[in-house]
Amino acid sequence: MRKLLLALVCAAMTLSVSAQKKKAPKIDFVDATQLTMVGKLCETTNPYHRVEVEKYPDFTKREAQLLKMSSGLAIAFSTNATAIYVKAQYGNVIQWSQYAPLATTCGFNLFIKNDEGEWTWASSKAHKIVPNAKNKERTSKPITMYTGLSRDLKECIIYLPLYSELEGLEIGVNKGATIEAIPVPFRHKIAVFGSSFTHGSCASGAGLTWPAFLSRSTGLHLCSFGMSGNSKLQPMIGEILGETKADAYICDAFSNPSVTQIGARIRPFIEAVRKSNPNAPIIFLNTIYREARNFSARYEKKEQSRIDYVENIMAAVVKEYKGVYFVNVPNQTGTDHITSADGVHPYSYGYHRWAQAIEKPILKILKKHKIK
Repeated sequence: MRKLLLALVCAAMTLSVSAQKKKAPKIDFVDATQLTMVGKLCETTNPYHRVEVEKYPDFTKREAQLLKMSSGLAIAFSTNATAIYVKAQYGNVIQWSQYAPLATTCGFNLFIKNDEGEWTWASSKAHKIVPNAKNKERTSKPITMYTGLSRDLKECIIYLPLYSELEGLEIGVNKGATIEAIPVPFRHKIAVFGSSFTHGSCASGAGLTWPAFLSRSTGLHLCSFGMSGNSKLQPMIGEILGETKADAYICDAFSNPSVTQIGARIRPFIEAVRKSNPNAPIIFLNTIYREARNFSARYEKKEQSRIDYVENIMAAVVKEYKGVYFVNVPNQTGTDHITSADGVHPYSYGYHRWAQAIEKPILKILKKHKIK
């Protein structure tokens, strides 16, 4: 018995020493600004902010906070690496909802183009804790996005966190591997403005939002301007969007504002966009069905009255403004009631269905404007 115990102790000590001797991987890091930024609409001092908010003192604190988040941005590159890493410096981080995983709050989502030329999910990773001052040392360590890749040259996209502000970002590869910028892998530049649905609330990965799904399926460069809870047809946002000189605009603009706000702001918003970009098509989407309506007569009445109001006002608006459209697809997330995370927001399966539902009508409109 004593011999057995001695043998077990020796084995444990051997394993401990072996673990201590295990070397950390050798990684070559490159600053992400040296690679290809995808989804960017505005020039900003911090490359991972979506708007230079300091230029607009009329933003509320919440609006400014949201527009500093990296939602919708991604880094594209080619590499022959067998392992890919991410190292980030975080500013403000928000755990938006109990239904929002760390993978979307502060994590990264890697897609790799397969042999058929399709962008394919590879990994979704995040630190196990929310980055903050207390956890700064722990979250400054690299995140291993993937190991065991082939040495073949491959194109990659890493989608950035949806509800975090980044102050710095590096992409790492195993030592000696190549990593280079590539041309933006999508066509045109289409601004997508919207609510938490567009921002990606309750998505299961940073690249699993409806704009990201639609971008990969169509090859169009959709630049997401999601503003959770604050997509309220603000004329100032319309001006900023117009100044981007995007080729087209897709607006999830009726999910947050009240009926009163919609009536008062829809025309000033369109005119604010048109001020700097008079000819680009503006496509408005009706909001989606919220599952919290299923057994609440009060909520059902509230939501249906807003949808009915939007249908009526947009019937008039599209006649008043050339190049303004309303895509009103029913049951965007399905009729089986299985896509909701919290009664309001879908999870990624619902966002995928939404992207599929609106793809054909949007492509038909864009084709009229020679955007293919």
